[in-house]
Amino acid sequence: MPTHIVAGADRAGIFSAVQHRRFRPLWTASILSGVAYVTALTARGWVAFDLHHHSSTVGLVVFASFLPSLIITPLAGVLADRYDRRTMLLTMNAIGLLTTLVLAWFAWTGGQNVWPLVVLSFIHGASRMSSTPVEQAMLGSLVPERDLLNAVSLLQANLNGARLLGPLLAAPLLHVGGGAGAFLVAAALSALALWEIWVLGEVPHQRSGSDHNPLAQFGQGVRSAFHAPVVASLITLVFLHCAFTMGYDAALPRLASDVRGASGTAYSLLVMAIGGGSLVGAFLLAGFARRVHCGYLLFATSILSGLTLVPLGYAVSWPGALLAAAAVGLTQSMFIALATTLLQIATPDHVRGRVLALYWGSSGGVMAFSNLATGRLVDGFGTGAVLALPGLAFIVVTVLTLCVLPLREIYGRGLAITPVPSVPGAGLRPSREVTSG
Repeated sequence: MPTHIVAGADRAGIFSAVQHRRFRPLWTASILSGVAYVTALTARGWVAFDLHHHSSTVGLVVFASFLPSLIITPLAGVLADRYDRRTMLLTMNAIGLLTTLVLAWFAWTGGQNVWPLVVLSFIHGASRMSSTPVEQAMLGSLVPERDLLNAVSLLQANLNGARLLGPLLAAPLLHVGGGAGAFLVAAALSALALWEIWVLGEVPHQRSGSDHNPLAQFGQGVRSAFHAPVVASLITLVFLHCAFTMGYDAALPRLASDVRGASGTAYSLLVMAIGGGSLVGAFLLAGFARRVHCGYLLFATSILSGLTLVPLGYAVSWPGALLAAAAVGLTQSMFIALATTLLQIATPDHVRGRVLALYWGSSGGVMAFSNLATGRLVDGFGTGAVLALPGLAFIVVTVLTLCVLPLREIYGRGLAITPVPSVPGAGLRPSREVTSG
């Protein structure tokens, strides 16, 4: 049976996936761990900026946070297919909790050397970046396919909506103990997330052989991804999206300082605006999950996620900066949720962990280098051109993807994608059934 992403008259509530009892603890844990991570991320960014008042310092810390996506996340994907995914989530969240406590100690003692902050950011980022594909890979065991887009959208709301709640919690605490207060709040949220994962119970899934070589299994996952035109095209599109449009984190403290004056509160509000837009976008998509034409919307949000960086980079008023930041969050969260759902449906369960790890690992890895470059360039050229030009370049890239047959079919026809039984060396094939819409 082909999987229908769009179901025309089939209506669902905005929280239809939450109706499934097994999904609720995972969703709650994702909310708590996401807010905890962004609270700590906000505090790390401001602590880094406060050390030298250079965007390059922030860029280095953000780089360290995202670099594990390239190094650690692919390994996590292999382990997620071999072993119990719930146990992996417990382990990753425990590491995140311990690292946050050490960050609180660093801030409280007034450390002035950036390198301990870089190392701690790497470890903390590794715990979070490895959790994301594991969470995503568990969805197929917790919700039926008709609610998969809704579930992915709700997890996307957690990932990006945390940018609203995390800075809101961090803002009044950035000057408490040098930021230690914000880190301690993040640690408390991490502890609650651990409890929710514990009560989730066993989540069975089709496991790959634990007696096989892990590197060989990772290679099999890579081959499964790149032998499937739809999967390879989507991973490439998201990789380019992250490279061109998601290097703005390193520029936000400077942008807030230029428009509003050096203030931790202003920086937090700017991050919150992105999170608020992301939350709205994710909930809009969740509410219309069974009626939206995925193809049209994927193309439109791809264009808009690049275009919205122009007013953000050149904002001269504080309301304008906040509005532009919200627009960036809204369009990017919808784009990522749509691409992730299409990828989920195209991938069989026994390789889903590895494919999603490749997906999240490559996108997070390129974001690491993008933020590192952005931090350097903003110090020399300002935020305007450094944010706007890559955004405009991605619009050109999106238009050029109309020449890529798998993506053109998805854009134009809302292609329904279904996994097929895999054999060694075989890829995945998209079905030719056209969804309504």
